[in-house]
Amino acid sequence: MICTSTAVQKNVERLLQAQVDYLKDRLGVSRLVLPIFPVIPLGIHTQDFAFTPSQQAAARARLAVDENTLVVLFMGRLSFHAKAHPLAMYQALEAAATTTGKRVVLVECGWHANEPIAKAFADAAQLACPSVRVITLDGRKEADRETAWASADVFCSLSDNIQETFGITPIEAMAAGLPVVVSDWDGYKDTVRDGVDGFRIPTLMPQAGLGGDLAVRHALEIDTYDMYCGHTCSLVAVDVEATAKAFVQLIQSPELRRRMGDAGRARARQVYDWGAIIPQYENLWAQLSERRHASAKDLAPLAHPWPARMDPFESFAGYPTRTLTPETLLSLTDANVSLALQRALAYRRLMMVDFAKLVLPTEDEMRTVLQTAAAMPRPAAELVGPLPAERQAFAFRSLAWLVKLGVLKLG
Repeated sequence: MICTSTAVQKNVERLLQAQVDYLKDRLGVSRLVLPIFPVIPLGIHTQDFAFTPSQQAAARARLAVDENTLVVLFMGRLSFHAKAHPLAMYQALEAAATTTGKRVVLVECGWHANEPIAKAFADAAQLACPSVRVITLDGRKEADRETAWASADVFCSLSDNIQETFGITPIEAMAAGLPVVVSDWDGYKDTVRDGVDGFRIPTLMPQAGLGGDLAVRHALEIDTYDMYCGHTCSLVAVDVEATAKAFVQLIQSPELRRRMGDAGRARARQVYDWGAIIPQYENLWAQLSERRHASAKDLAPLAHPWPARMDPFESFAGYPTRTLTPETLLSLTDANVSLALQRALAYRRLMMVDFAKLVLPTEDEMRTVLQTAAAMPRPAAELVGPLPAERQAFAFRSLAWLVKLGVLKLG
């Protein structure tokens, strides 16, 4: 089971271990085999995020931003309940702008699910960061995304939501040469080196044992999944003061922005470009192949390899009067093979028969079976004996179909 980050790997391990513990406690299960959980991150085409100085200047001109203004970019869905609650970012930007006296523009490039959510973002920004100019671009439009990436000086994503597992926008920002300010949360812990590519801001969550009611409300469908995520993230905090300090440092030091941006760009190209990610999948495939070959000789075939989808002729074996076996005696109903085959083909043309053509034998297979059955009652296994080995099992079960049509009979 491939996990995109260490954080989600731990999450899956906890979920499965909880199920293991439950089965041990309730049923006394003593042996359980769990999958392995390799971590392979998502990848990007890093060259898609390389912008020339002229492209950067044109993007800033489109936003009416001069060279003395710092542009901070948030890229992603604009959802306070299912992505990243913006209040910490708004408060920190206001504090940083006030402290430094620098003009700050926040570009939120994404989309709101509906008008009430859009209004909620606007109201929160007006209240929490009145000194910061906020520009909203449509993240569903390629031109707007390019303007956002090319115009930015700093990237920010303070994700606080449990539905997040990796978070691809920080590595896109790194590929664009932007220093990043992110929450110390989920996959960001793996991708962003604190103090090197940017800043990872501390987060706080209640201890285990205090959220059972949220899980039960979701399980009972009192709350939708969106509300479950929203209630949970409302109790997750991102350190506003630490975020403000990170912004202040980046605002005051163009050299720090350049150094962190260069480090992030190099990391994105070396670690997160698809050219670096795909070989990790290929190495995993090779390792799994070796494990399969090494253990194949020790593994006995399972009687029921997929119990949830058993062979219907086994799971319903108690239904019929008799079971067709290799020893079951069968014979022709008609006087000769030609008449029997003619009748079988006529029945086969009926829609109520031909609908099941997936399980029906070919005309040549029917002819061979009927010719073999012509002399006297014969064991079912002998009727399919003349057929190619790879078709015998298929034709054998089709004998029941020929009995169904009245072309063959028992005994």
